[in-house]
Amino acid sequence: MYFFLVRILSVVARLIYPIRIYGVQNIPKSGKVILCSNHKSVIDPFLLAKKCPRHIYYMAKSELFTDHGKLARWFLNKMGAFPVHRGTGDTESVHSALQLLLRGELVGIFPQGGCVTDSDTSFQPKAGAVLIAAKAQADILPACIYSKGKIRPFHRITVRYGEVIPFEALQITGSSSRECRVGAKKVADQICSLLGEKH
Repeated sequence: MYFFLVRILSVVARLIYPIRIYGVQNIPKSGKVILCSNHKSVIDPFLLAKKCPRHIYYMAKSELFTDHGKLARWFLNKMGAFPVHRGTGDTESVHSALQLLLRGELVGIFPQGGCVTDSDTSFQPKAGAVLIAAKAQADILPACIYSKGKIRPFHRITVRYGEVIPFEALQITGSSSRECRVGAKKVADQICSLLGEKH
């Protein structure tokens, strides 16, 4: 169902958004990986899934499951999304992410914590994704979604996948906040570099 929905959305999106996608060859074909990207709009999960050969299991804010009706909840469930309660130290969502990673899946996390539409080339993450990577010893796949200003119909969008950051390169030996902040900066530097390429 996941790939069927992505194909259907791709047909619709082709009529509305001029999208270019680069670096698909950088996506690992297997293994536990966290996909980290900036967050421009509510359609970002689809933009990243469009050419991705693997199922991406997204962390999604819990409000999407509760405030937008049964159809939205059905769609999110079919897409493999799972809710995260932002700002609460949600251990259940962390556990869900860890279970998926230990199964060798690809988990998508937007480390900014919400949509940031007013910055085209700057990425300021929180450390949660790196903490999960540390617990699962998972690699991180940096990606970016670039548009000039807000994402809107008939305006160009560029998606870039960067080179995988091996878990070892994050140099996290435990789960200290300092190590996670340093690791998060390494991820941020890679994503900012991708954003800097623009279109």
